[in-house]
Parts: sequence; C-alpha cells; structure tokens
Amino acid sequence: MHTLKQSAIESVGRRQLLQAGGIGLLSGFGIADAAQSRSSLKSRIVCVGGGITEIICALGYESSLVGVDTTSRYPLSVRHLPSVGYARHLSLEGVLALAPQQVIVGHDAGPLAVLSRLREASVLVSRVEDGQTLDALMSRVKQIGQLLKCVGQAQALIQKLNVEWDALRQTLAIPAHTIRVMFVLGQTPSQMLVAGTDTGADAMLKHAGLQNAFSGFRGYRPVTAEAIIAAQPDLVVLTQPDALTPKNGLNSRSVIDQFTGLSATPAARPSRWLVFDTMYLLSFGPRLPDAILTLRRASIEAMRA
Repeated sequence: MHTLKQSAIESVGRRQLLQAGGIGLLSGFGIADAAQSRSSLKSRIVCVGGGITEIICALGYESSLVGVDTTSRYPLSVRHLPSVGYARHLSLEGVLALAPQQVIVGHDAGPLAVLSRLREASVLVSRVEDGQTLDALMSRVKQIGQLLKCVGQAQALIQKLNVEWDALRQTLAIPAHTIRVMFVLGQTPSQMLVAGTDTGADAMLKHAGLQNAFSGFRGYRPVTAEAIIAAQPDLVVLTQPDALTPKNGLNSRSVIDQFTGLSATPAARPSRWLVFDTMYLLSFGPRLPDAILTLRRASIEAMRA
C-alpha cells in the first residue's frame, strides 16, 4: 500500500522526468537524449537558510530558486517564491511539491528524516558549512560555488568580500569608547530574548567592536528588570523580521519600552535604541561587512545624541 509520502516521492520523480525530457520524448528522442536535455537545464533549487539564499543570488542563480524557507527574506524578490516553512521543521510533501533537483540547507535544517527521504527521491541534498567569521563566509561561498558549478563567480565574490573586509578593518582600527550593548532578538511582540555569549548576536557585537552587556550567560533568554539594571547597557539593539532599516518605527519603540528596568540605565533614552532587520545583522551572508560597518557607525552616532 502506498503512503502519502511514497506517492509524493513517485510523483516528483515523474514530474522531473517530464520537465527534463518530455519534449525530447514527444519528438521521438530516446532516453539518452532526454537525460542529456535534463542535464543542460538549470537546476531547480530549494534553499533553506537566509544567508545561503543571499549567496546563491549574489552568484547570479536566483532564477534557479523554486522555493525558500522563512528566513530567506533578501533580496526582496525571493519573498515571492513559495515557502517551504521553518528550517527546523521542513515538510517532505511541501518540498517535493516544488519538484527540486537540488536542496541546499544550513546546519540547523531538518528533521534529518525529511532530508533522508529527499535523497531517496533522487534529490541532491547538500548541507553548507556554518560559521560567523569572514573565513567561514568565504568557505560557504566557495562551497556553494562548487555545488552550482560556478567557481569563477564564487571567486569573484570572495575577492569583493576581501576588499570590503580590508576597508572595514581600517575603520575598526580607529579607537572608540567602550559601548555596552543590550542585544534583543525580537521574534514576536510577546517573545523578546536578550543575547548572551555563543550567539550570532554576540559575534556581531564583537565584529563591530562593541561589548555585550549580558556576557554572563550563554544563548538567548528573557531577562529580569534587576538583570537589566545590573548590566547597565549604554545602548539597545533590537532586531525584528523585515525591519529593513535602522530607523525606529513606533511599534519597535513600544517594544523596547516594555523592558522594565531600562529606565534606570544609560540606555533609557530612545535616541539610544537602534532597530535593524534580523537577517541583515544575523544572516552572515554577503552583506556581512556592510552590516558590521552600519552597526558600528549607528552605535557611535547614537552615543553622541
């Protein structure tokens, strides 16, 4: 008896064959001709991971994308693509419905059983290396360039990033006063988590030459008013989905204002509240040098206000 998942796997296999070789079969070509036609087509790619999607687009392969996960929000055009859902809870049927030939995922994508079933359906599944440093970003670009068979484009992007990083290091070399930052990850208005160590947020603060005011714990967690007062942050950085600029909207300001205890710190003034798009700061994709520079400059400027 066929299950729904078995039917989905068989369906996608038939669909890929028709897409790749249907015209050839109707024209009287054999199976070998159909296979050759398929290999000449651009691969249909599903991407899971916002930073990975940005790299694929920067390499010129956005037109190959047929689906992305919920963290893939840039460039803006990818928002019109079908969504395969949250990276950690991918749906087998949802991915197979897009008839992908290749699925490129980040380190946290899953469940593993879904990725295994995709491989059973003859879908190439590749997991891209993780990391929050420039070297890790370069490694991802190189790996994706190999997967997409565009090594030349990948090398050009690596060279561009190296130039941007060299310019960034010159800026970071200019001494600045210590700025203690309370980095808030805004998932929903009711779920505000403060970043400790061993987080992407902490890595970004270090890149920008800023100090994490909550280095006493690991990960993201809620904090009490007493903890905020004890930390004495100079600045609040809030990331929210789709907050495309560091301009503070009224909603973002009201969210920050909910943190009781903040009024007893140097970060009490709204001029010291910075709001960024979550994936701009935390995707660790090709925009990384620009994001670090923007975070540093905005922080220094806020301290002068």
